[in-house]
Amino acid sequence: MAVVTDQVTLTVDGQSVTVAKGTLILDAAKKLGIEIPIFCSHPKMEPVAVCRMCLVEVEKMPKLQPACAVYVMDGMVVRTRTEQVQRYQNGVLEFLLANHPLDCPICDKGGECPLQDQTYTYGPGASRYDFPKKHFDKAVPLSDKILLDRERCVLCWRCTRFSAEISGERELALIQRGKDTIIGTFNDQPARSEYQGNWTEICPVGALTSRQYRFISRPWDLDRTATICPGCSMGCNVHADARHNRLGRFQARENLAVDDGWLCDFGRYSFPSFQREGIERPRVRRDGRLEEVSYEEAMAAAAQSLRRAGPATAGWASPAATNEELFLFQRLLREVLATPHLDHGRGRGEAATALEPDDAALPIADLERCDHVLLLGGQAVIDAAPVLHLRLFKSERKGVRVHRVDDARAALEAVPAEAQAVGIVSSLGRKPEVDSLQGKLARKVKGSVRRLLVPDGPNGRGATDLGFGPGRGPGYASLDGKAGRARPDWEAAGVRALYLFEASPLHDFQASGEEREWIQRLETVVLQRPRPSPLDDLAHVILPGRAFVEKAGTVTNMEGRVQRIRPAIDAAVVRDDWKILQGVAQALGADWRYRDPDEVFADLSRAVPAYRADRIGERALWSERA
Repeated sequence: MAVVTDQVTLTVDGQSVTVAKGTLILDAAKKLGIEIPIFCSHPKMEPVAVCRMCLVEVEKMPKLQPACAVYVMDGMVVRTRTEQVQRYQNGVLEFLLANHPLDCPICDKGGECPLQDQTYTYGPGASRYDFPKKHFDKAVPLSDKILLDRERCVLCWRCTRFSAEISGERELALIQRGKDTIIGTFNDQPARSEYQGNWTEICPVGALTSRQYRFISRPWDLDRTATICPGCSMGCNVHADARHNRLGRFQARENLAVDDGWLCDFGRYSFPSFQREGIERPRVRRDGRLEEVSYEEAMAAAAQSLRRAGPATAGWASPAATNEELFLFQRLLREVLATPHLDHGRGRGEAATALEPDDAALPIADLERCDHVLLLGGQAVIDAAPVLHLRLFKSERKGVRVHRVDDARAALEAVPAEAQAVGIVSSLGRKPEVDSLQGKLARKVKGSVRRLLVPDGPNGRGATDLGFGPGRGPGYASLDGKAGRARPDWEAAGVRALYLFEASPLHDFQASGEEREWIQRLETVVLQRPRPSPLDDLAHVILPGRAFVEKAGTVTNMEGRVQRIRPAIDAAVVRDDWKILQGVAQALGADWRYRDPDEVFADLSRAVPAYRADRIGERALWSERA
């Protein structure tokens, strides 16, 4: 009796390879390290085989076959380097270049252009055509973010397929027919997608370009840094590209467990907010005026004022601060100043609705493995973490039922009792509602029910894990009756001094008019921030710190994944935020002697075992809590 297997063995250019059934010839060749040129093919989109660049010989088939669209069979023999294949590749490129403009010296894609690379490798050395090229419109504005050069377009359909298959918005389409075919939007209306930057990244030529990056740099002039997007709590991985110490762009850096290789436009185009325009010195208010001083003088002045307030001090931290900074800041407040009043986040009292480890029990990638996903809050949740939409749309295409509801009762009714895996996704502000819904669903359905809550900022999750809130210490440790008050109650609690740590202009301290009046009456306001703030005129001490893209450390995304951030631009003249916090603590008498963020993280991981250093890049394991 024959053994049934889901593996097949084939030969590519004389080399044998075994792959799973349903594998494309293109991917089988990749497994052997054999490159087959492509333009239209993309690993996250359905094959269309429109560019014909990947044609190969398959034994017993009379015509050349597209490697990006033909699935392997047992015993198949494939040849990718025959004379016939090379002749066809040469011809495809010759046709693509027949009307392609000679823009390489000024094209933003130059140096990272697949058409350019493949012309050198597989194309003709010179053109045989001597006739006027067909011209199309250049620099066509698709939106306030993207320009389209129709002369450069090779009609690979990648952008239109992204719009249909990945984001589901269908904003781009093929217009006209034959030699007049172009890419465009319906009735030339401006594109409104929140994912347009992905069009430029997947475009294999310089047809779609970013307005922000247009004519800024060549790729070989860029210094590339692997880091994390500062936009939200999704934790998307990015390359921060800088030239001459100025940021030029954010590009996607694929992490299948988190972002699946995509970015939203809010995060992608946020980098100008972090570009330092000048160097400023610390300042101390004397006789009603802010005067420039050294860091040592400013930290000493801050310490002197905070010492007077002592336990009547409150501390607020941005949810964009690193784990190392948050750990030191909460130590400064709790251990050195003996105050329990800590809070974070832009919403007043967000830390009071604190996250728990179970709020990240549903990993982002597991959304695709659920039977039903409840998006409680609908578009408001997507607005807080836009790339979640792409993951949910992908899940729907795989057969997951995604219910976008705004009411817990409707959510409960939407899930049948026979469901095996249910996920709840919502914002932190709806945590009590989510807790109640999860309990009811657990009693109703046969399978598991897990939740994923979306906090504010790229490190809102880390802020709660590390105890930067009034109710619990690092690692959700009990405070033994010494809990503090949340931000809305600080005035009533008799707070006399306020230490504000703004780590990002995207996630700063937003004071209401009433709160601003209260801050104005305080004895001491210490403001640590990366750039000028509306609160500067209320501060008694201003300590300039580093921006998100200028610092090293770790942040924790919504699912509890601890990831490294790295400095993309040099800000050596500005003191590290963790060093400022250490300097203030030392001026208050603390014996802290950290030399770098890694030493801080070592102490942090001892206090919070779930944050083990050898698991950076993975989700925190809360079963290891002390």
